[in-house]
Amino acid sequence: MKDNSDIDYKKMTHYIIIAIVVLALIVLNYCNLHKHVSSNPSLITNYQPKEDELAVYRNPAVAGLFYSKDKAKLDSEVEHYLSSLHSGSEFQPRILIVPHAGYIYSASTAGKAYARLQNFSDKIRNVILLGPSHRVALKGVGLSSADYFTTPLGKIALNKEIIAQLALNPQFKFNDQSHKEEHSLEVQLPFLQKVLKKFQIVPLVYGDVSPQILADAILPLLKQPGTLLVVSADLSHYHDYETAQKLDSQTAQLVEQNKPELENHMSCGATGINAALILAKAQALRPTTIDLINSGDTSNEKDSVVGYGAWSFEKAPSVKEPLSQLEQETQNLRQFAQDYGQELLQIVARSLQKAVTEHKTYSPSRKDYADELFNKGASFVTLKANNELRGCIGTVIPHEAIAQDVAKNTYQAAMEDNRFSPLTQEELKSLSFSVSLLTRFEPIIYQNAEDLLSKIRAGTDGIIIRDGDRQGLFLPSVWQELPNKEEFMKQLKIKAGINPSYWSENLKVYRFRTVEIKSNEN
Repeated sequence: MKDNSDIDYKKMTHYIIIAIVVLALIVLNYCNLHKHVSSNPSLITNYQPKEDELAVYRNPAVAGLFYSKDKAKLDSEVEHYLSSLHSGSEFQPRILIVPHAGYIYSASTAGKAYARLQNFSDKIRNVILLGPSHRVALKGVGLSSADYFTTPLGKIALNKEIIAQLALNPQFKFNDQSHKEEHSLEVQLPFLQKVLKKFQIVPLVYGDVSPQILADAILPLLKQPGTLLVVSADLSHYHDYETAQKLDSQTAQLVEQNKPELENHMSCGATGINAALILAKAQALRPTTIDLINSGDTSNEKDSVVGYGAWSFEKAPSVKEPLSQLEQETQNLRQFAQDYGQELLQIVARSLQKAVTEHKTYSPSRKDYADELFNKGASFVTLKANNELRGCIGTVIPHEAIAQDVAKNTYQAAMEDNRFSPLTQEELKSLSFSVSLLTRFEPIIYQNAEDLLSKIRAGTDGIIIRDGDRQGLFLPSVWQELPNKEEFMKQLKIKAGINPSYWSENLKVYRFRTVEIKSNEN
């Protein structure tokens, strides 16, 4: 009889193996499913935003008329007009004036202007497009409610934030009809698409509006470093070749001189150019004429032509005039004061302490101070108590180490200024002091008393006057008390022992500058 309690271990092992395999398959399937559920197969490095199906597009109106509607051909043509024959600008253009005719007539001129942007293609983020309305009678400026303007080269986003700001101006109103068929802005887009990297546009079509209103609205935008203003404008219309050349040359002169005086017969876009010139003045932009031609140059038909010009406005760094010797010395003293001013004030403090306690002059040691403090220099030391003068003594010509000069002048200002009694220990507690470092002297050449006063720079010049053996000196700080030139010179004469009404053509006058280091500015 078979014992049912016996266990078939072989079958049990077989079942266990099957169970493990099944469990493993379940786990693997779960992990694989979890991987697909928790992660997409796409990489974030390939991220592209989804197209907005509700976006509004302003589609090309003159593709195939003013320029090619074939993407490859248009790309090649614009590349040609932007060829390396046209060099980029050293300074970033802030305003461009460019023509808006068919490419066969004016694109060579426009290309020379847009080529100047090539060195700044990654810096320009917003382009304000300003052009006249040719098809819609318009009062003020027409804004676009579109999200994108398109050309055969692709789409360009509008800066909706800036447009919303402009819409607050009663002269700026949404008017999509003014943009629908307008070519003056559209022909600029392929050039911008080719030369810039990532940018948005603010398209503005204007009608009856003053240049000043345009300039006032655009100025805050143009102050942003990443903003470019493109003004679309052709020049004279339907004159013979020679007449057009003469008239367009007059226009060029006005632009080069930043004179916003163009009349409507001089340009299809005179208002926009005048606005650009107002802005150029406000921003101190320098105009450069890039090209000036007419359709007779590109078509050889010279009986009735249209003029085309291109200008760039850039803010070049101002050329600094070389410093005069006096200005250079002042600059050097400022740097010296910045580097060693604290040590000079320390010398004054130690000199004062030694003067009132030991009645001796402090002698700075090279082991205690920087080597530069033992270069020769001239100084004045001024002491004040409760903002009132308490002593002032100085030297006018460098003859010893500046450290020694300051120490000696401090002692004399404290103990030997004959206008005051010697300084006491009690006064030392509330005393403030300053050190004035002096430049060398520069003679003032003048014709008469009036000419002399005109050449003195109030608030800046220290002045020395000499007449025979009489001499007087005022530091520049005296201008704080005597801001009037006439009174300043009268008091200086009194200090020199000269009658304040005295005048002589032989009176010698010198100017100098100082750099002041104050103890209460630490």
